[in-house]
Amino acid sequence: MYLDKVLETLNDSGLDYCIQNGYEDMPYSYPSDIDIFYKGATEKELDEIVKTAATNANLRVLQKIAMGYYHFVYWLTPELPEAGFQLELDFQSELSKRGMPHYYIPDKLLKRKRLYHGFFVPSPLDEIVYTVLRRTVKHNFEEKHLQVLKSAYYTNPTEIEGGLKEELPPHIAKEILELINSNVSTAFENHYTSFYNYVRSQSRKNNNLNKKISQWWYNLTKMFPLRFLHPAGMDIALLSPDGGGKSTILNALNEYDVTSFSGVVRKYLCPELFHNIGQYKPNAKPEITDNPNPHGRTPDGILKSWIRFLIYLIDFTLGYAIKIVPLKWNRKLIVFDRYYYDYYVDMYRYHYSLSKSVPHYFSFLIPSPAITFILQAPADVIYNRKKELSKEETERQCKAFKEISKNIKNAVLIDVDRPLDAIVKDIVQHIISRRVELTALKLK
Repeated sequence: MYLDKVLETLNDSGLDYCIQNGYEDMPYSYPSDIDIFYKGATEKELDEIVKTAATNANLRVLQKIAMGYYHFVYWLTPELPEAGFQLELDFQSELSKRGMPHYYIPDKLLKRKRLYHGFFVPSPLDEIVYTVLRRTVKHNFEEKHLQVLKSAYYTNPTEIEGGLKEELPPHIAKEILELINSNVSTAFENHYTSFYNYVRSQSRKNNNLNKKISQWWYNLTKMFPLRFLHPAGMDIALLSPDGGGKSTILNALNEYDVTSFSGVVRKYLCPELFHNIGQYKPNAKPEITDNPNPHGRTPDGILKSWIRFLIYLIDFTLGYAIKIVPLKWNRKLIVFDRYYYDYYVDMYRYHYSLSKSVPHYFSFLIPSPAITFILQAPADVIYNRKKELSKEETERQCKAFKEISKNIKNAVLIDVDRPLDAIVKDIVQHIISRRVELTALKLK
């Protein structure tokens, strides 16, 4: 099993760590999100441990995100995607929340950790304290959390009671024992105010001047560069003649669980900083997204063509910075249905009376997607799917798209003359491989 090798590597590394919760059935089964306390390792050392763990488990490091003060999340994936598989390692040096920084520092927990099925977990005493503090901050306490407290308490009630009284203020220790001896999880609300005030007092105590300076320096030198210079999101583009299956593939991709991304955002052609130019006219009709006759309109004149082209050029450049970059910071997968490179093949479709060299001349301004997928199939197959263009024009575009793929950065040819599931799996595999490559830059 993957997790066996990962945990074995953590042990062999000498890392001072402890699985926080949800470990009862590990390593035979495991939650997708494994929360881990750690201490005494630099970011670089942690990167190396995770890379070694991935190699030993025959996995790849798909993603790394800096979440907070020495708080890093890593996603691991097999080389070939497996349905429903996700292994997320969430390493935390402490617990913080907006408005309540550094409310729990697990030094004592790590000193008292115990071995369980070959990996380290909290002692029963620490399990109780940690669970109460964490659920208080989240303001969410369910039956399963009450059972965790009860299970930990009944390992040795006398020792647990003594430990609580040593670790906590008397009234907090008393209220935790009352909660444990209750039979309903709703009893938590009776003690919530006391628990909350205690957690806040711990936050204030830990958030001293030295901690504030350390936090500021960490954000400046570690978290911000990692999150903003190496964004966790990614953009891709799909290109093809009409009938290439872009819409069908994009719809299927939207339903596919692409590990580590927080969602899929679809764009048509450009970042969409502006509406379609025609929508700015007085009494404009609703925009038509499906064009059954893309070559059925006479191109605009030279002046109008240049104005429209320059406006869209601003959309592709400034719009990318304003619309796309923040999405990448937010861990989104942005999918373009067509892109600027479409201009290389079919200016007529966009009603331009401009030389074919114009889009090439300005191409240096255009941000390159992480991957540009060029969908390929025999011209007669594409033509028979959607007879919006002539067979001759379809054949020309098929050849033109294949030709421009040689000059587009990170272009990938995809055979779409096969079942949809095979096409989508192929695209997802390329996305994962590219995401692994980008993550490797963070880990250097």
